[in-house]
Amino acid sequence: MVRWAMVVCFTGGGTLGHVYPALAVHEALRGDERYEAFFIGRNDAGEKAAVEGAGLAFLAIPSGKLRRYRSLKNLASPLFVIAGFFKALAILTARRPDVLFSKGGFVTPPVVIAAWLLRIPVISHESDTTAGLATTINSRFSQILCTPIEEGFQHMRAKRVVATGSPIRCDLLAYEPGSVTLPFLAEGEKLLLILGGSGGSGQINDLVHDTLDALAADAYVYHQCGPGKMTGTVHPRYTEVEFISDLLPALLERADLVVCRAGANTIAELALFAAPALLIPLSTASSRGDQVDNAKVLAQRGAARVLFGEIDSETFQHEVSTLLADDGARRAYRDAIGTLAQRASASLIATLVREQGMRRQVCSGE
Repeated sequence: MVRWAMVVCFTGGGTLGHVYPALAVHEALRGDERYEAFFIGRNDAGEKAAVEGAGLAFLAIPSGKLRRYRSLKNLASPLFVIAGFFKALAILTARRPDVLFSKGGFVTPPVVIAAWLLRIPVISHESDTTAGLATTINSRFSQILCTPIEEGFQHMRAKRVVATGSPIRCDLLAYEPGSVTLPFLAEGEKLLLILGGSGGSGQINDLVHDTLDALAADAYVYHQCGPGKMTGTVHPRYTEVEFISDLLPALLERADLVVCRAGANTIAELALFAAPALLIPLSTASSRGDQVDNAKVLAQRGAARVLFGEIDSETFQHEVSTLLADDGARRAYRDAIGTLAQRASASLIATLVREQGMRRQVCSGE
């Protein structure tokens, strides 16, 4: 007899970029009458708040992180990974989910391996154009690996690899074009939108502050600085905020140019709104190079302008001013990146989750 509910466990963390796509899949499943879910993540207040805000129970486990620089913390990481594995094993044994969806991040391998040992089917997702360490590990224990594009994942060890795109938050998908007015923006005035990811970007923030007068001469500047990074700068054609929430779709729709990192979720949102962008990817000095890879793919497709490596203020200001003055170039970037939009990603992944969850119930006779 089939159990009355299909229970899904979500896992992900390290940044909110590993949480929001999982919540998008949750939203796509939420209308199912027989659906229940919970979330396993790391002990982080911001990630916990985002998950609980979406109506999911959040269960924290210890997590270890491989840092790409010398640190004594790397010596303790294996102990946290082992502790996280046993905590995840206990949670999964007690809650008996029908399927695990892993969005990735350093917290997830212990959860994925625990699910595999308990014969819980695993679906993993990679948002970037190349697989990170967590995804490489997780794919070995996954029935399905979901990827943003088809190219570059043929070598992965999952039983199936499915190009699903990257899930986008429901509030962005539900936005009605033209439904929000930006009161600070005069009619016909150009808008320069600056995004540094959920945590902000010190590099981008410094470039903006060093060139603000010149930038504001070309456009109104709306700047997401990141938590704790606001400077209190006052300028008649400048707004700085820690984080953009409700206004994000209207800003992306209206922006004449977006300056941002090249994280996978940011790129998916740019594509959804066909927003022309100047990308400044996080360098290999402080990451595995996933943003550099993402940016190269967009540059090759003519979908964005990219600045690699160290950038001085003069170069930054020149690139921004040149793009703001070149309507044709921005239009070409809009057209190219718009072709990459994948509105149905969360729904497609939700279908795969349903299939795996129901299959396990039938096979187990529950």
